Amino acid sequence: MDFPSYYRDNVTYIEHEDRRLDKIVEIVHGLRPSTVLDVGCGSGWLAGLLMQRTGATVIGVDIVEGLRPTGWSYLTADVTRGLPLRDASVDCVVAGEIIEHVPDPDQMLTEIHRVLAPGGNLVISTPNMVSWANRVLVPLGVQPLGTETSSVVALGRRWRMLGQGNRVQGHLKVFTHRALDEILARYGFAVTARFGMPAEFPYPASIVDDFFTRFVSLSSDLLYVAERVPAEAPPTRPRAYDPRVSRWARRR
Repeated sequence: MDFPSYYRDNVTYIEHEDRRLDKIVEIVHGLRPSTVLDVGCGSGWLAGLLMQRTGATVIGVDIVEGLRPTGWSYLTADVTRGLPLRDASVDCVVAGEIIEHVPDPDQMLTEIHRVLAPGGNLVISTPNMVSWANRVLVPLGVQPLGTETSSVVALGRRWRMLGQGNRVQGHLKVFTHRALDEILARYGFAVTARFGMPAEFPYPASIVDDFFTRFVSLSSDLLYVAERVPAEAPPTRPRAYDPRVSRWARRR
């Protein structure tokens, strides 16, 4: 199955009130952009909120077909093959919970940089691979939350409450707080704000989850705001991995 077909048949977007989405709307409202692009907008729940609460011109992009938005514009496109917009044509891009779904986040960020106006902002969120919960679960032999080994079913989670046996969400790439910082810097973005966000844990785990949002590196979800800065040069391709040389030897 190809990438577009997979996401047409597997609903992974959110269509209800969510603290992370509310925070994204709050951030975008504070930035006061005139044009907002919602990359991976799904059915348009967030795009509609952005339009209503910020007054900006909102454009949504996704592979969902037949969407009929009210008050905002929609483009059907595969974000892994480029964004169908002119250079420097939007003031703010929202990429909520999409970077972990794409096979080529490098291309996605390159395209976002291209369509953002100079000084424009990217608001991006993704699960945190090294969240407090994963730091507890992984030593117990549990597959890290936010990662998947099958294209069909969640495995290695041990208990149903952790998602064992559920349908997968299609996560292809996983990020730590540091990795998200570094990939954004690599493609011409300067992070200006970092927020820790909660997951949807049941009570009483939700209390612990809320507590750890105070510490971005331990939070369940990462929400970053980054400014588009001039890309000095195309990123260099790393040298090939040589298994005969240890990482310690390479450092010396």
